[in-house]
Amino acid sequence: MGNLTSGQVRKALQRRLLGRTNPEDPNRCELHRFILSRLARFQCPEKAEDWKRTARSLRRQFLKDVYLKGHPASLLKEKPRVVWGDVIETGKGYRIRKLRYEGYPRMWIPALLYEPTELKGKVPGVLNPNGHHAGGKAMDYKQARCINLAKRGMLALNTEFIGMGELQASREHNRIGHLDLCGVSGVAVFYLAMKRGLDVLLAHRNCDPNRVAMTGLSGGGWQTAVLSALDERVTVIVPVAGHSPVWQRVSCLADIGDLEQVPTDLCAVADFDAMTALFAPRPSLLIYNLRDDCCFRSRRTRLSVYNPVRPVYELLGVEDRFRFYENRDPGTHNYEADSRGQLYRFLNAHFGLETPEDDLPYEDELLSASQLSVGVPEDNATLLSLAAQAAKGLPESPMGKRSTETWKRRTRKRLADVMQVCPFRVKEEVVGRRGDLVQYRLHLGSDWTVPVTAFQGGSEVHVVVDDRGRPGMTEQISQGLADGRCVVAADVFGTGETNVPARMQMVLASAGGRPLGILVGQILAVIKWAGKRRKVRVSATGPVTAFAALCAAALEPGRFSHLYLDGLYHSLKQLIDLPVSYDSAVPLFCFGLLRVVDVPELLAMTDGMSIDWRNQGPVQPVVGV
Repeated sequence: MGNLTSGQVRKALQRRLLGRTNPEDPNRCELHRFILSRLARFQCPEKAEDWKRTARSLRRQFLKDVYLKGHPASLLKEKPRVVWGDVIETGKGYRIRKLRYEGYPRMWIPALLYEPTELKGKVPGVLNPNGHHAGGKAMDYKQARCINLAKRGMLALNTEFIGMGELQASREHNRIGHLDLCGVSGVAVFYLAMKRGLDVLLAHRNCDPNRVAMTGLSGGGWQTAVLSALDERVTVIVPVAGHSPVWQRVSCLADIGDLEQVPTDLCAVADFDAMTALFAPRPSLLIYNLRDDCCFRSRRTRLSVYNPVRPVYELLGVEDRFRFYENRDPGTHNYEADSRGQLYRFLNAHFGLETPEDDLPYEDELLSASQLSVGVPEDNATLLSLAAQAAKGLPESPMGKRSTETWKRRTRKRLADVMQVCPFRVKEEVVGRRGDLVQYRLHLGSDWTVPVTAFQGGSEVHVVVDDRGRPGMTEQISQGLADGRCVVAADVFGTGETNVPARMQMVLASAGGRPLGILVGQILAVIKWAGKRRKVRVSATGPVTAFAALCAAALEPGRFSHLYLDGLYHSLKQLIDLPVSYDSAVPLFCFGLLRVVDVPELLAMTDGMSIDWRNQGPVQPVVGV
């Protein structure tokens, strides 16, 4: 086979072995089926007491295993520090008080409190989180709502969303993954920011703790759903176009959203249908849009959110408190006048108010972003700065003097556990043969198929993997053939024909899996199949497969005769320092990985095998992150 031209090798590698499956079509994707097999749909219990026990347990689990994972429980109980600023006297029956509060240690959240001018006794309070709009708290539709709430005698707290308005330094929400890498939940920053906003509202001397509502659009709807489900101090709940179950989203990529929407291990606890059920028995109005041009269209969410949860309200005897509204004017991704009118009616009904059902005048009272600017400290924390801080001192057990056999054995166990590596049984299927060229589909267990092109030759086996997939391996394979080796090229998880959108890998982690563990397990399975009982030479090109191959060598060094790595980062901390975008390297952001090992520890675990390491990661930040 050593006399094959590069063109002949390339042609063999370009042959599709998995048919015409489109990796962008989730309905025809193995990963899609695998994820769905791990997602449970909510089932209403038969007895009210059973649901009450389940609800208490779910709230504890969500906080412990998702929204505060890796953080001290004391964070939840700490009262926020608040700095009050200027007051805007509007002369229209309300004032706007500027403030900022420490939503997460060292991250200050700007906010605006719309306060009726004449306050007597206890009045309702409404927490108004933002969505994914760059204008943040200054968006017209949000000002309109807060002005109207204040004119109706309510306190309206308008909080900035991380990444929007004055907090745009954290605009890339998937940098949550940089904190996850360090073993501290990145979504905790978001959760605590909204929870402490509620703390600020409830601390107001005129806020009635029995009449506290929360409402927002899009990301504000997501915040409303999550905080209201887990914090029963919210007594009336009105999320707008902000959430749906993950089991529904995997068939509609537009609905998946950013990493806060599908954080690691969320669905290992429960999905958003169960989370919505946690609203009960409190009054809840779900607003979705008929022609939503972003996500969560009403025809999908009525079936996936409202219908499954309504039986819980019926079980508790409060079915009249659970409502679904389909916005048709304008019917796009909005919180305009029609939906605001639904909010006012709902608050009237459940807060015992008698206010107009439509907007009161507000158009001439809208202010500019600069007029509503609160200001944050120059060194205000960002998702990246928090990740950099969390990475200090990691891994927890660096090699140093501990690079003994006992240290290696324990670290291998911890590494396999954090990646969730499991052995695969391999069943080969020959799909093409021409002389010494054989094309295979390797069936790994019942879930995965790995396309493999094998060029048979000498006794030494050379396994090649690449972030780009088999077509990108031509040079490595041609060199291996020229050296007289048997060369095996494999499209392992996430590469070549098995490539899938980053969002689907993100959802896999939300379902409790680990993309890195699947990738490492597949590399080891291919090595064992190709080498039989012989040691194997392995080449891995690209930051993801190079790191996965090094993990495989650290776990089972006895299977490797030589390891060639091209593009491996010299440290996982480079993911934070450069920074590297989450979407470009999802498997590397494995939750808690950096607590266990970094690249030096992995190298120490390879038992001195021959390693050729080229191109140690990019020397410039990745464009566009």
